[in-house]
Amino acid sequence: MIDEFIIFLAISIAFIAAIIDVKTKEIPNWLTLPAIFIGIILFTLKNYRAWHLFIPLMISFFFIWLLWRSSAFGGGDAKLLMALVALSATVYDITFIPHFLVMLAIVSLAHYFIFGGINAFKQGKGMKFVILLLFSVAVAVAAYVFLSFYYPALAPYIAAIVFAISADISSSFLPCRRREKVSEKLAGEMLAETIYVKNGIVHRKKMETSFIMRILRREKIDGKIIAKPSYMGLSKEEIKEIEKYRNDVLIFISHPFAPVILLSFLLAILTMNI
Repeated sequence: MIDEFIIFLAISIAFIAAIIDVKTKEIPNWLTLPAIFIGIILFTLKNYRAWHLFIPLMISFFFIWLLWRSSAFGGGDAKLLMALVALSATVYDITFIPHFLVMLAIVSLAHYFIFGGINAFKQGKGMKFVILLLFSVAVAVAAYVFLSFYYPALAPYIAAIVFAISADISSSFLPCRRREKVSEKLAGEMLAETIYVKNGIVHRKKMETSFIMRILRREKIDGKIIAKPSYMGLSKEEIKEIEKYRNDVLIFISHPFAPVILLSFLLAILTMNI
């Protein structure tokens, strides 16, 4: 009975967060921080004699933190994920954590390709989108078929990871940015370029959409940086500084992520024992 209540609580928190995120594009701390605290307390009470189980929980928290720092999603999304991981790990076996994260990767990619496809077709790049999507699917299927002969239990997970990697690289060739007029309304939005001054001239360098390509093509900016992409989003101070040099900026096209987390969590629960 207690386990059912905990899962009901986790789903309710995710559901409320999704509604608020859609309406305000923010997830309040009053919802996520108490949930993280409650989850950790419950997990501790259940597993205080098995301290080794805290290692994967802390690793998952660190992994979520890394994704946030890499601008994969916002801080509110990261705290919501930590809350759901802590609460669900109290009820299910610790293996639920990677299962949930894999579901999150799959749903996130589906979400990305749906909205990415809409943007691509709007900008006349529909064919390129279809080719890249088919490429990502083909690579993932090939990985699954190959691994199914040797490591059948790992094949679905490895195939999902391969699909995520190929889709991440493909994102560099898709329209994931939009140009916006500089105003205070952009506060919190993810800047998609670095604006800097060199020899009295304002330069703009687009940020790679792909996390992998971002690492491989990392270049040092030679000049005075006015504003650059940050996992915290654009601050009001940066916006005021940009206004001195530019009338518009490039920002990443984003959509509320909490509904994706909710759907992933529900799918993880439904498929846990399959």
